[in-house]
Amino acid sequence: MRVAIARVVMALAARCFGKHRRDWASAMEAELQVAIEEGESLSFASGCLLSAIRELPAHEDGRFAIASHVLALGIIIPIAGLMLISVAQGYPFLAPNAAGTDAILGTGRPMLVNAANQTGLPLLTLLTFVLGSGHLWVAWAMLDRDWSRVASLGTAAAALTSTVVMFTGILFWSDPCALPQAAMIAVELLVIWSLVRWHGELPDIGLDTVRPHPA
Repeated sequence: MRVAIARVVMALAARCFGKHRRDWASAMEAELQVAIEEGESLSFASGCLLSAIRELPAHEDGRFAIASHVLALGIIIPIAGLMLISVAQGYPFLAPNAAGTDAILGTGRPMLVNAANQTGLPLLTLLTFVLGSGHLWVAWAMLDRDWSRVASLGTAAAALTSTVVMFTGILFWSDPCALPQAAMIAVELLVIWSLVRWHGELPDIGLDTVRPHPA
């Protein structure tokens, strides 16, 4: 088990070193065999990983990796969680004064929801669930550098957000409740677009060289 974990840690270290240190990473992987024979595989692999992490800010591909992980783990996934939690709690984007799902079902109904527009809430809730789930796919595809899938998911997210804004404008014409959500997703897509452009400018890396993740 220790050897298997050490190999995984070493593979992660090799990914962190990037193309500019590929020869060094290959040498470290070869030395791992010696460490395995000496019973020091895990400590050796951990040391290589720490060295690789320390070197990340020193090269452009490493800075790109840091930025993409910060965007995925610090922004995209939390936004996805916010959307999915909002679905479970009764879609608070549309019903900030609601007491949870009971408000949508007819008890403890907030002022924004009435008999005329209540029928539209299941559709909006479904759209929000799809948006939140799609954000998780965007984060995965982005970290995998599958930019064609990122573009497809981003286009779908923009279309779904426009649909949500349109429906909320009809159902809740006096309350721009979906606009903060739309603005948040618009800023997020702009940041992802900037990241795609940055990736295209990395040395010896083009958008067509990235292996797409299998469907």
